[in-house]
Amino acid sequence: MRRQHLERMAYDVELARHRYMKVDPNNRLVADTLEADWNDKLRLHAEAAEAYERKAREQVGELDAEARRRILDLAEQFPRVWHDPRIDPRERKRILRLLIEDVTLVKADTITAHVRLPGGATRTLTLERPLPIAQIRKIKPEIVSEVDGLLDEHCDREVADILNRRGRRTWEGKAFTLKKVALIRSTYHLPSRYERLRRRNMLTTREVAARFGVSEATVHQWGRQGLIRKCYSDRLARGLWDVPSDETILKGCGGRGARPARRGPITSSKSEQGAV
Repeated sequence: MRRQHLERMAYDVELARHRYMKVDPNNRLVADTLEADWNDKLRLHAEAAEAYERKAREQVGELDAEARRRILDLAEQFPRVWHDPRIDPRERKRILRLLIEDVTLVKADTITAHVRLPGGATRTLTLERPLPIAQIRKIKPEIVSEVDGLLDEHCDREVADILNRRGRRTWEGKAFTLKKVALIRSTYHLPSRYERLRRRNMLTTREVAARFGVSEATVHQWGRQGLIRKCYSDRLARGLWDVPSDETILKGCGGRGARPARRGPITSSKSEQGAV
């Protein structure tokens, strides 16, 4: 504060000198007044400078052993103070302004920071250059490969649950969700679980019904009886069925001599199996 006061007085001296130099020499009354004001400013500035130097010497002399110990303790406690959650960000900025004179950054393959401290001491820090945000947000190749492998046996929601159980996280450090897995599929053109099953010749309920000439309700009944296996089901209960290519379903009949539907080899005669 004393230094700032001294700087303001120096500014007043320069302003008074500028006014005096601009005056018309023939106007002696105004010139004498401005000269006297300039001299007063010079005197006050000299007194303030002398007081500043005297106070600075006194302050150095007052730095006894106890004060030195407290200053050193504060320096050792600085990390704890800096990381204290109760410290407002504005206070941290004020601390930096007190501790750092200026910083020079040099950008190359790495970032070099030359830090100049009050008193002339310097520090040099070398930092890795941060990756572009597009590269940071990019899904890691091993995650994409893992998702691709899981989709052979699991749907998007199940894949997300498995990834979370394995401790995998997104670039933001968040858990995987159904939408995030679907985004990975669409971004990297990975076939969905449904598409993979279709490629393995899994049939829809309508296709199974058309193949055996029965209703879709019968297809679901066969599924409950274990004659065919449902491999996939969505939110609307639509599914895909695994029907072996070398077997058929022998339809049952009611009444006297009733027999349930059963699986049989596809080489059986139509009269024996009663299937269409």
